[in-house]
Order: sequence, then C-alpha cells, then structure tokens
Amino acid sequence: MQISLLASTPDIAATGYMVNLLLGMPGLLAAEARALGYDGIEFFPGPPGTVGVAEMDRALKASDVVLTAVNSGRIVAEGLTLLHPEAAIRSRALTRLKDLLDFAGHFGVPVTLAGTKGSLPSSLSAESGATLAAEIFSGLARFAAEAGSALLLAPTDEADSNFICTVADAVAWVRRINDPAFGLMLDTHQLHRKEASVIEGVRAAAGYVRHLHLYDPGRVPPGPGGKASLDWPAILATLRDTCGRRGRVERAAVRKCCRAAVRIRGLTAAPQYCSTAALQNALYGVRDGRSHGRH
Repeated sequence: MQISLLASTPDIAATGYMVNLLLGMPGLLAAEARALGYDGIEFFPGPPGTVGVAEMDRALKASDVVLTAVNSGRIVAEGLTLLHPEAAIRSRALTRLKDLLDFAGHFGVPVTLAGTKGSLPSSLSAESGATLAAEIFSGLARFAAEAGSALLLAPTDEADSNFICTVADAVAWVRRINDPAFGLMLDTHQLHRKEASVIEGVRAAAGYVRHLHLYDPGRVPPGPGGKASLDWPAILATLRDTCGRRGRVERAAVRKCCRAAVRIRGLTAAPQYCSTAALQNALYGVRDGRSHGRH
C-alpha cells in the first residue's frame, strides 16, 4: 500500500482553492513527501507549461517517490467545466482534461473528475443534458485509454454541481459508459453529507471504487473542536471488505505544524489531524505495493 500527499504548485493560491495542499515545485514536493514518510504525491497541475513530464519524472526519481494520481480540481477553480453552458468554455475544459490525461498517462495513473464535470445547463432538458454528458465522458474515456490513463468520476455535493450527486448516480454513469478507462472515485466528505452513512455509500459502490478521498470533519486542525468524528474503525473495515488491503493512500498536507501527525502510516488507524486523504485500491496500476506507471 502506498501513502501519498495531495500537492500542487504555489500559484494555486491565486485560484482560491479551498483544500490545504503540500505546495512547491516538483523537486520540493517529492522531497517533502519522502521526508514526511510518504511514498508519493497526488498532483494538481496548473495551466499547461507550469510543470512538464520530464521535470516531474526527474523529481520523482530523485526522491524515490511515485505519482499516484492527477487531480483535475484546478480546472474548475479556473472557471472551466465540461458541461458549461458556453460551448467555447466546454471546449477549453475538454482540452485541459486531455492535457491532464496525457500527463497522467506518462506515469500510468488516473485523472480524477469531480467538480470539473460541472452542472447540466438549464437551457437543456434532462435527456439532452445526459446525452451531452455521455458524449463527453465516452470521448474522454477513449482518449484516456489511448494515453495510458483513466478518468475517475466522483459524485459531488449539490453546492458544487446539480449533476451526479449520489453514489447511485455515479455508479449508474460508470455502468452507462462501460469503459475500463472510466471508473469511480468517492469522497467521504460528500458521502457524509449526502448518503445515509459513509459506510453505506462505500458499500453501494463496492466493485467500482478505484479511488477514495477521506475527510473527517472532527479532525481539522487544531483538533476535534466539538465536531463529530467519523467512525473510522467501521469505515476502514468496510474498505478492507470492499476494496481489499492493497492500494494507495493520499492525504492532504493540512498544515506544516502538523507534520508529526501526518506521519501515520496505513489504514489501521484514523489520521489524527488530517482533513483529507485518498485510498486507491489495486484495481488501478498497483502491483506488489508499487506503481508500475511510466516513470
């Protein structure tokens, strides 16, 4: 099992992105992840040209860490979504997703798709909107396969999108697209807010989940602060039952003052102060505990 940190370049601060990340250029990010005892990073790329494949590859090799996933969150932070009412913006978002899939494909890892999918335009009927989404998702799945990557769809909160907001919705879309390069990811923040329980949400997606972001509202720095913590022993037991023990884990760098806390390894205990983490099981590119992507 690999454990990785969510990371991006410092310019992400200008986008107002709300998740705390490890910040720096690839060399620093890789070295920092290794120094903290992690196996790699899940990377949020900036605009094209910010970080190239060669630079990332050198950084990973120099620190003996891996890239475990590419996160598309910065695309929506730039105002681009795949289902935007304006065709020109949809086209720009599609181009950016393809850039990420190309980048990820060099390392044999997936690209996540949550808020970047956007909302269904009010000008379209539900049927027309679904047809548009199917065309976009199918096209990206084909592109991902050719690039050596995969696209992992996540349900999102209604505050972020009016489309694919439940586990059932997301599973239905994975079935509809029916492509090995189009899979499912979950986020316990969304599960906690939308599903009957996090455990039920995970069980509902059994057999489909390739990636899972973990969020505990009771463990944001500087500590619980009166918020209820999730039942991590039960959640982790469910993950072992439904996803197995092999895979990757990714956590957000909450704050640098919490470095001692983020050294926790494995899925046998809940992270003490981490707000976000991710589990990607062995269904995607993991054998013998190491990534076998192209780096």
